[in-house]
Amino acid sequence: MAAKKRKEPELIEAGSSLASGATGLIGATVLLAGMIVAAFFAWNQWAKPVLKISHHQLTPENVKIPPAPPWIRTDIKAEVFRDGSLSDASALETDLTPRIAHAFEMHPWVAEVTRVSKEAPANVIVELVYRQPIAWVEVPEGMFGQQGQAALPIDSKSVLLPQTDFTPDDLGLFIRIDVENLSMCGPTGAPWGDPRVAGAAAIATVLGDQWRVLGLYEIKAVSDYSRPNTPATTRYELFTPNEKRLIWGSAPGLETPGEPPAATKFRLLREYVQRNGRLDDSSVLGLDLRNPESIRTALLPR
Repeated sequence: MAAKKRKEPELIEAGSSLASGATGLIGATVLLAGMIVAAFFAWNQWAKPVLKISHHQLTPENVKIPPAPPWIRTDIKAEVFRDGSLSDASALETDLTPRIAHAFEMHPWVAEVTRVSKEAPANVIVELVYRQPIAWVEVPEGMFGQQGQAALPIDSKSVLLPQTDFTPDDLGLFIRIDVENLSMCGPTGAPWGDPRVAGAAAIATVLGDQWRVLGLYEIKAVSDYSRPNTPATTRYELFTPNEKRLIWGSAPGLETPGEPPAATKFRLLREYVQRNGRLDDSSVLGLDLRNPESIRTALLPR
């Protein structure tokens, strides 16, 4: 009987099975990685739109701000959402409060954002300070391509305010500022950039709403060459509607030695008007608020 042939190990078949197993493992890994990548793209593709239509989406109605004062006639929240790119904001964002604070701080009517806080589910409370107009800056004809003289509104820090919120009927609400050789202003919401405008705005702030009671109309910044061998400085003068002139002197906080501070000048001027009547109705000529003695003399009983 013929002997049975010895069966050789099936190396080739065994090797094929191992390779097949490895290939399957790799394929599963690739498939898992593909699913992760797909999930990532799916999140970015569909999760954000879902958030937009969910109750976590931020809308102007969900944001609470202090009531706007009467001199602001625009919709602050609507403009902030439009210009600050908040239409895609969600209450789930970790950086939502600083994002909202920055968006409101960029609005020209907002002087400062003091606090932003969130309330469930998607409400936001913004505490802020609005800018307040204090004066009109008279702009020479043609400076901005306009025909005739114009006037632009500023606040106490000489920040240019939105002109679209004002009408010609508002021109009598604030004192005027006239600066010789006026420089161009910066953009709306930024300081004018001319220190003489800033000084006049500071005087207007000291006068407050009493400028009309005192019978004033305009603050004028002129060059003062009275000091020999020194560069010209800026002298501020006050004018009444009938062009009666009073010398104010330096800007508040920049007084020369011996010059009374702004608060003292305002107090003495108010006392003079209380005793003698409105400046246009009194006989005073060339009242110099830099000289305390001349003010006291003008205040003596007659």
